[in-house]
Amino acid sequence: MNTICAFSSDSRELYKADIYRVLALPKNHIVHFRYKTKYVDDNLLQKPKKLKKQKVAIFFTHGNDLDASENTLQHFSVRWATITNTEISADTDVFHVYMKLGEFCNVEIDSGNSVEKKPPTKFFSRLNCTEKNEESNWNSRILAIKDFFPPIIFFHLKGIRNGWRDKVIHYQNSKKACSYNLIHGDRYIIKLAVSNPNASDTKIEISDSSEEITINCINPFESSIQFDDHDIPISVKTLQVFKQASLLEFKPTIKKDGSDEYEVLGEYSTNIELNLKLSFKRPLIFGLFSTMAFWALLLAKPMSSSATWPSDCTLIISTFLFYFSSSSLFFWFNKK
Repeated sequence: MNTICAFSSDSRELYKADIYRVLALPKNHIVHFRYKTKYVDDNLLQKPKKLKKQKVAIFFTHGNDLDASENTLQHFSVRWATITNTEISADTDVFHVYMKLGEFCNVEIDSGNSVEKKPPTKFFSRLNCTEKNEESNWNSRILAIKDFFPPIIFFHLKGIRNGWRDKVIHYQNSKKACSYNLIHGDRYIIKLAVSNPNASDTKIEISDSSEEITINCINPFESSIQFDDHDIPISVKTLQVFKQASLLEFKPTIKKDGSDEYEVLGEYSTNIELNLKLSFKRPLIFGLFSTMAFWALLLAKPMSSSATWPSDCTLIISTFLFYFSSSSLFFWFNKK
């Protein structure tokens, strides 16, 4: 099997954090990798726009010590992805690749590949690989790389559910970014897989940047079990505006040595973009009942013998205007 391989190594904590997020984010979410052009296969740089929709195997590379003269590198496959967009910056000479996450995978790089196509020479290249069917789930990928990461909780957001349906991810900016749309007043369930492989004293802080979401769990969230599943209920508060952006933030923490305090590992923070919106259904229902109240007042109002009932056309127009205005007030200004 010949496939594009994207490597992220342990030479910097930031690159390890990229792999942490690849493990954490839900299927179909967008991830953004950056490479200096010298680390990208020349054949892939020639026509970067033609890389769209091509399959990529994401790898974690251990042993890439920048201070060592020689390194023994180990490559661990993590997950499949599909390229959604690419870009080469003329200002920074950086190759940007945006990928939509797929299934977790167990892929080995064949020994016959040229050394010049692999790390530490190239970190984004096309290689011959062999895919294995066993040990290709999230659990196995955690066990494969856990010893090379800080003693923190790993998690995987399997999805956000509204009733019996999973919320769909929406894409923006030419599929360089993505988000979930949540409706105010509705209740949702965050489906999580969590792992504390070393039973460490570690937690995850869950928060939202807008403070418009109620997270119904003990926060910071912790688990002493090696692998587990959790459902976390959340609800969107009543918004004062038509639309509001927010970030659902997952921040791993570890206990400081010789202290009861916990330290936030900011580089490992994982964000999910949310668009909080007013419901279309609620203003329509509000308008309906407001119109019913209008008609009730109209019918109950005493009429003199000289008064004439408005024409049908006038009643229809006035009813429509009242319904439209009351619905619009609810929708745009949340006026009830």
